[in-house]
Amino acid sequence: AARPAGGEPPQGRGNTSTAAVLIAAAFVAAARRRRAPLVARASAAAPLARMGDTPTQSSLPVLEDGSVVYDSVDRGIVSKVLMGTFHNLLVDVTGGDTETPGFKGMMELVRRMSEMGGTAEDLQQRSKALFQNVLPSLYAGWVPSFWKGFVLPNFPMWIRSYAFVKICETFFPWLMGPMEGEDFVEVEVPRLWRSVFFFLPKTLQIPQTAKAERCRFLEEAQCASVCVNVCKVPSQAWLGDDFSMPVHIQPDYDDFSCRWRFGVEAPPLHEDEAVMVPCFKKCPSTTKGTKDALSLRERFRAAEEDLSAAEADPAMGKSPELAAEEVREGSSCMSAAGETPASVGAPDSAEAPE
Repeated sequence: AARPAGGEPPQGRGNTSTAAVLIAAAFVAAARRRRAPLVARASAAAPLARMGDTPTQSSLPVLEDGSVVYDSVDRGIVSKVLMGTFHNLLVDVTGGDTETPGFKGMMELVRRMSEMGGTAEDLQQRSKALFQNVLPSLYAGWVPSFWKGFVLPNFPMWIRSYAFVKICETFFPWLMGPMEGEDFVEVEVPRLWRSVFFFLPKTLQIPQTAKAERCRFLEEAQCASVCVNVCKVPSQAWLGDDFSMPVHIQPDYDDFSCRWRFGVEAPPLHEDEAVMVPCFKKCPSTTKGTKDALSLRERFRAAEEDLSAAEADPAMGKSPELAAEEVREGSSCMSAAGETPASVGAPDSAEAPE
């Protein structure tokens, strides 16, 4: 169900701009009604992608093994330019290229970057810096300043969120697969505008969330840590810092869909559902099942319980000294994985991406 858009339309210069946005949104809404449903395939029994099942939803052609054919997306000039830009930036970060072409080659570099060493926070900062270099690499380094100087003070949040939804839909299917808008707000069209532009309805439903039906990046990575540390956390930080745009990115590890909820503040990382998951069944990491955030938290809590029991009654379990040592070891592992006992749930180590 749609929710009312908060705030009044801006006055003066922004009022005209808002009218233009509403007119454009009316055309987009009409096109959406004529378009075929985004999800063209569905399964009676929902798969669990994190357990090794292949997702079934896709609006693109699918091969017999369930893999999606992205040829129609990858051949576009926008896809080629952006994929090439990300590839070159990853080469700069990792210090070497790969012989594998296309998207798989780019993902090899992503994996290489995630295994460069350091903590999860180091990897997040490395990835954020990469994102910040994308626009300058495309001779568009002026965009964040223009956004903050003109768009931010003149347009309400629902328009700014809608703009990012359309940016995702238009420019990033090569990275996240086909996307569409969700989480609609209801915006009333002023009577004066409807008297001039007769085709405008009384209200419009404006999406505030971009949903990737089947995230290509996540499916290729097969790793929650790469998702969190290379995409989710640095993207939230980059958009917040450079565009003052709050966004909560919510990957679904059961079907590999992903929602980018613009205008919504992300919760603290240790409270985020995207972090507290075990390793995927197809995780390629050699440390699979040992350094994911969920395993570390459970080991730390078990060590704390042993220490409490030993202190209460040494005869009932381990000696207090041994239990205390296990707690210290667990705390050290969690710190190396980007966690602390006070913030359990941060992602695992950059050295062990999953």
